Amino acid sequence: MPVQYTENHLEKHLSRPQSDEEKTDVSVAEDDGPKVRPQDCAFGWIPTIAVCINYMFIFGASNSYGVFSTYYLTERFVGTPATTLSWIGTLITSLMLGCNIITGALADKIGYRPTAYIGTVLCTVAYILASFANQVWQLILTQGVLFGIGASFLIAPSLSIPPQWFNKYRGVANGIAVAGSSFGGLWFTAATQAMLENLGAAWALRILGILTFAITGIMNMFYYRRVPAKPRKNLFEWNATKRMTFWLISIEATAMYIGYWALTFYIGSTAKLLGGTLQDGSNLLLVLNAGSAVGRIAAGYIADKIGSINMLVISDFATVIIQMPLWMKANSLGPLYALCALYGMISPTFISINPVLVSTYFDQDVMASVMGMTNLFAGIGVLSGNLSQGRIFDLYDKRQGFTNTIIFSAMFILFSGIVVLGLRFHIIRKLPSKRFLQKV
Repeated sequence: MPVQYTENHLEKHLSRPQSDEEKTDVSVAEDDGPKVRPQDCAFGWIPTIAVCINYMFIFGASNSYGVFSTYYLTERFVGTPATTLSWIGTLITSLMLGCNIITGALADKIGYRPTAYIGTVLCTVAYILASFANQVWQLILTQGVLFGIGASFLIAPSLSIPPQWFNKYRGVANGIAVAGSSFGGLWFTAATQAMLENLGAAWALRILGILTFAITGIMNMFYYRRVPAKPRKNLFEWNATKRMTFWLISIEATAMYIGYWALTFYIGSTAKLLGGTLQDGSNLLLVLNAGSAVGRIAAGYIADKIGSINMLVISDFATVIIQMPLWMKANSLGPLYALCALYGMISPTFISINPVLVSTYFDQDVMASVMGMTNLFAGIGVLSGNLSQGRIFDLYDKRQGFTNTIIFSAMFILFSGIVVLGLRFHIIRKLPSKRFLQKV
């Protein structure tokens, strides 16, 4: 039977202490049989680190796409509109998240490891096929569509593993896991830039494909789930859609993803407009990803102390305050480096916190399914946001500046913060103690 969600689910979850039986939930090592392991046990760090390493390859491709974007815009496809080229990077992230509504449900139904291995194969094939592409539409189908779908199979179990293994340290564990995407962005960015300059695009893509196959193939073996999935008749967890909490998380994710990727995609082009080089653009992405690695771990740690929703509210509003003046008023590379460092540390908090919110307010045995459903909206946000930004850059900024693009991005991040604030009031209203300054 599907899990029934009720309006007092939250109060029960947050207000009552865990029993000894709950703390020692049965864990499943997929094919190895059941093992009794408690939350916050040392064993939970094994699958968490495996997720961290896989995130390097899942999100590393999208976080470092700015290198390919700058290369395509300024070297290989100079006459091609930015809107057209933006389809490649946009589809990587939008399909990775959007297809999660299917892959998340499959992960709960057929198991975490089989789902992850499907993703490994698809991502590898995407890289290899892209290495033989010589037209933009071919890159859109391979580096964009096929890789995005493959990444969705990898991300489905990855999102659900750290939160289910931890309770007291849930935020920091998920922050460490998600920081893998930033670490991946660091070395992906440096390695991709070096390979493009010395080996060309074809061999850069082939080498990334080989590395993805080898590393994720090994890490998938450590994808253990702590809570066994219940037998299910329905593929999707439709009962989740009856709760306001689900819709507020989904709208928040949509708005944030509409605005978030603008800096990643266009910081290299901004550097070029200010007299910088391709290497300067790559260096800025390195700083951005380094800041993200620190910020995601710190956000998880702070969220465990002050509450995940509180942390997310602070992060969203701080992002807007940082982004608009530093990017709009930049007249040299110095402010751009400051922007990337601060934006990296503060803005990606939602990537660390959203899985924690789902694991806190929804049952763990359907976590991958509910996460996939919320990520469908996030994928729509990526698709509509990135394509809109490309259009604004071409039509209103005339490819000579970024003022309108920046305003568009910042306003949606601001709206995301307002929605999170609404989520906070919604949660507090249902708690026995309705104190405004409490931890949520």
